[in-house]
Amino acid sequence: MRLFLYGLVRVLLFFAVWGVSLWLGLGLVMSTIVAAVLTFAISYLFLTRLRLGATQDLAAAWEGRPGRRGRTEQTDADAEDAYTEGRFRG
Repeated sequence: MRLFLYGLVRVLLFFAVWGVSLWLGLGLVMSTIVAAVLTFAISYLFLTRLRLGATQDLAAAWEGRPGRRGRTEQTDADAEDAYTEGRFRG
């Protein structure tokens, strides 16, 4: 959820900065570049807690939940563990 919120805040911030840049008369390309750079800087400096929370959520989703392996996956893992038992300890 924090990943979605962080992305939403960054998109809204981008379009706000982009709109202000266009209003100031910077042109379409320059406004896009300015909005991208400023959005990156502002989100990096001021959205630290939200960014770190989104990173934690993404890492947790990427790693999966331990202990929830299927039968085939668990059998494969057990076979690999049995094969490498004692080989890599020095």
